[in-house]
Amino acid sequence: MARPEVKEPKKPYTIMLKPSVVEDIDKMAEKLGLTRSQFMGNLVETALEDAKMMDDVGLFKVVMIGDKVMRKFKEALFSGRVSLDKNGKLEVRK
Repeated sequence: MARPEVKEPKKPYTIMLKPSVVEDIDKMAEKLGLTRSQFMGNLVETALEDAKMMDDVGLFKVVMIGDKVMRKFKEALFSGRVSLDKNGKLEVRK
């Protein structure tokens, strides 16, 4: 038999978000019949569970490495050291 879920008291926290993100959150919360707070709490808890799972299986490091690779690629692309031709082939300048 499963143990009953223990209710943990909630506390308010302040975060900084772009107004456009809050607008999207409000739209989604309304569609789901939730308050902004309920929806954001659900999002955070779900994302945290996903992050823990990814960390447990080693994928979190892979994602972080992939993020670094993409940042380096974007830097090279915007600096002009790397470009894509009209066929989508990568061109690297020295």
